[in-house]
Amino acid sequence: MTVSAHLPIGAGDIVVRRLRHEDAEAFALGTEDPAVREYGHLPLSEYTPEIVRDQIDGVIAEGLADGSLAVLAVADGESDRFLGSLVLFDFRQDRAEVGFWLAKESRGRGAAAKALDAAAALAAKAGLDLLEARTSPRNEASRRVLERAGFRQLGEAIEERTPSGAVVPVLRFERAVEASRSS
Repeated sequence: MTVSAHLPIGAGDIVVRRLRHEDAEAFALGTEDPAVREYGHLPLSEYTPEIVRDQIDGVIAEGLADGSLAVLAVADGESDRFLGSLVLFDFRQDRAEVGFWLAKESRGRGAAAKALDAAAALAAKAGLDLLEARTSPRNEASRRVLERAGFRQLGEAIEERTPSGAVVPVLRFERAVEASRSS
């Protein structure tokens, strides 16, 4: 299930596109934000622009090529400025999981919900039926964004291993993608 053929994809004033070398500094800086560190569960504990560029050329390019991983940029539709990251992973026959984070200065404008709408449209174009997401029960902002983007909560919090390897309580969400909504 490759999504790369359908990039970039937009929703409102937000575009989800491939990460580029010129995004590396903003990506690395965004990962220093305490909320991204606490709730993002990123695979590495530290990111530098050089590490991000190496990942763009390595694991990210490989994942896009073989359809196993899509680490993407959330960008402003007009200026193309990097706002945050959206990742699609754990691809299965009819579904994938989505994760996202926004740089602190990019929050509060609806960009995350629009990026999730774009991700749902991308998933539908790739032939998937569902997007799944996980978040901390303490991350109320993420919960609100997921709900605004049409995700529904599945049950109560359970302990799970995150992409960073930590075992934490998480709430699971899912969204059907056959009909993408606009926010």
